[in-house]
Amino acid sequence: MNATAPAIDPKDMRGIIIGLMMVMLLAAIDQTIVSTAMPTIGRELGDIEHLPWIVTSYLLSSTVVTPLYGKLADIIGRRTTIITAIVIFLAGSALCGLASNMWFLVVARAIQGLGGGGLMSLVQTVIADIVPLRERGKYQGYFAAVFTTSSLGGPVLGGVMAENLGWASIFWVNLPVGLVALWIVHRGLAKLPRYERPHKLDLIGAGLMAIAAVALLIALNTHGGTIAGVPLWGLYLASGVFWLAFGLRLRLADQPLIPTSLLGNSIVLRATIVSTLAMGVLMGIGVYNPLYLQLIYDLSASQAGLALTPLSLAIVAGSLISGRLITKGNGQHYKLAPMLGLLAGAIVYAVLVAFPSGLPFWAYIAILMVANLGIGTMFPVTVSAIQNVVERHQMGTATGMMNFFRGLGGAILVAGFGAVLFGQIFQLLGEGAAAGLTPQVLDELKHVNGAAAIFRPLFGLGALGLAASFLVLWSMEEKPIRGSEPTVPQQVEAATPGVLEGADLSKSNPKK
Repeated sequence: MNATAPAIDPKDMRGIIIGLMMVMLLAAIDQTIVSTAMPTIGRELGDIEHLPWIVTSYLLSSTVVTPLYGKLADIIGRRTTIITAIVIFLAGSALCGLASNMWFLVVARAIQGLGGGGLMSLVQTVIADIVPLRERGKYQGYFAAVFTTSSLGGPVLGGVMAENLGWASIFWVNLPVGLVALWIVHRGLAKLPRYERPHKLDLIGAGLMAIAAVALLIALNTHGGTIAGVPLWGLYLASGVFWLAFGLRLRLADQPLIPTSLLGNSIVLRATIVSTLAMGVLMGIGVYNPLYLQLIYDLSASQAGLALTPLSLAIVAGSLISGRLITKGNGQHYKLAPMLGLLAGAIVYAVLVAFPSGLPFWAYIAILMVANLGIGTMFPVTVSAIQNVVERHQMGTATGMMNFFRGLGGAILVAGFGAVLFGQIFQLLGEGAAAGLTPQVLDELKHVNGAAAIFRPLFGLGALGLAASFLVLWSMEEKPIRGSEPTVPQQVEAATPGVLEGADLSKSNPKK
C-alpha cells in the first residue's frame, strides 16, 4: 500500500465520527438506564432479592473483556473487532428484552456486557487511528461530552420508559440505535488502513486475569459474610492468588496479554494511575451524593437527581476545555490544566471535610462543580498521553488496558467509599442500619444530630485521592505530542472488505 495516497475524505471522516458517537452512546447509556427501572423489573419478575445482580453481571463481564478487545483490535483489526462487540451487545440486549425471569435477565445482561465492555476502548482506539495526535484531545472532549450526557440522561430515560412502555423497552431501544451505528461503522471503517500484526492471543493470561477480576468484583459487590456458601475472605484470597499467577504469566509468556513494554513505560503507568484515582473519586463521591443531598438538604430522590445535572455538565466542560487546550497549545504543554483542576478538586473536598453541613445548597453545588470541572480536564490528557508514546500496532492494547484498570480501580474505590460510609452509619445507628439504606434508615438519619459527619471521611478520601492523582501527574513526563500528521497512512481501503480483511499487509506496514 502506498503511504502517500490521498487523505481520508472529510465526508467519510464525519460519517465515521458520527458512527463512533452512536457507539459511545450505547456504551454510556446502558450503564445507567437500568438503575431507575430496577424496582419495576423486580416487581414484574417477582424477585427483589437478586435485583443487584442485574447491574453486577454487566459490570463483571464488561470489565473483564475490556483488555481482550484492545488486544484483539491489534491482532485482527479495529473494524472486525468493533463490529463483533456491537453484534454481541445487540444480541444481549434482545435477550434482555425477552427475559421472563430474573436469572435469565442476569445471564442476558452478562452477555450484553461481553459486547459493551469493548465499545468504549475501541472507540478511543479508532479515534487514535483517524485523528492527528494534536487534534485528538479536542475529539476526546467531544466523546467525553457524549458519554457524560448519555450517563446523565440514562436514569431519567429508564424511569420514563419503564413506567410508560414497560421495562423491556429500555433494552429494545438499543436495537435501532445499534443497527444504525453498525451500518455506519461497517461502511466507514472499511475505508481505513489496517495496523494489526500477526500476534497470538494469550488465552491462559486472559483466563487468569478474568478469574482474578471476577472474584474480586463479586466480593466487592456482595453484602454479607458469604456468597453461595463461600466466605468473602476466600474470594479475596482466590483473587490475590490469581493476580499473582497473572503477573507471573506476563513475565514468562512470549506474547503476554499486556506487553511488559507497556507496563514498564512510565508515562503509560502514571497516566493510568492518574485516570484510575480521579475516576474512582468521581464515582465514589457521585454514587453517594444523592444520599447526602436527601439527608442534608431534605431533597427527594428526583430532586437530588436533578441537582446533580450541573455537576455532570461541569465534567463535560472540563473535558472540552482540556481537549481544546491540547490542540491550541500544539501538544507542547498539556499537563497544566489537569494539574490545576485536580488540585482545585482536592481543595474543594478538603473544605467539605471542614464544613460537612455548613454550606448553603447553592454553595455546595457550586464548589462541587469546580471539583468536577477539574476532574474533567484529566480525561483527554491521560488518553492522549498514553496514545502518544505507544506504537500504532499497540494502540488498542494500551487503550484497553487503561480502561480496564480505570474500571476495576473505580469499582474498588467505590466499594471502599461505601464500606467507610456504611461503617459510619452503623456506628451512628447500631443494629438499626443492618438492613442497608432503606427509607426507614434514611428517615432515622435525618433525625440524628450531627449525621452530616458520616460523610466527612468520604470527603477526606476524595481529597486524598485527587491530591495523589495530582502528584502522580506532576511526576509524569510531559512528552510533546507527536507531529500534526495523522497517525494513519493516507490510504483508503478497498470498498470490498473481504479483500483486505484476509490480506497479508506486512510489507505495507511502515512499522513492520
